[in-house]
Amino acid sequence: MNRNPSVNRYLKDKSMDHIDHALGRPVDPMGETYRNHFATGVSSPEAKASGASKNWELDGLVRGMAYFSVTDAGRKALADHLTQIGDKHRLSDVTYEGQTQAVVAVSAAKAKYSLWLDISDCFCDLTFAKFSRAASVRLTQRAEAV
Repeated sequence: MNRNPSVNRYLKDKSMDHIDHALGRPVDPMGETYRNHFATGVSSPEAKASGASKNWELDGLVRGMAYFSVTDAGRKALADHLTQIGDKHRLSDVTYEGQTQAVVAVSAAKAKYSLWLDISDCFCDLTFAKFSRAASVRLTQRAEAV
């Protein structure tokens, strides 16, 4: 199970958004991510800026494309940026009928609702009210790879 799932977000700061995109928009940039790459044209402004930044490492040049990966400094910069802008996405464990699922949401109620949406097709008589009373949510302190 991926304990560092992706988040549906867009960051106004383009340099941070590129780092977030390269990592797969993880809930925790410091945790293990399922990807770490960014490709751009060799002579593009992004390639020049990335090549000059401590947040990126050049992995190679292939057929007119420059391939970069995010450094540990870049991960830390993104984590600091998310804290600074007050990003509220958190990883929670939602438990229902003895089964626990990791869910990314901005609140416990939204975590429950997200899981209910995922399972409600299988339990057609399960209303959100019934689910909400029976389910529990525990905030996970930080994302981890399992």
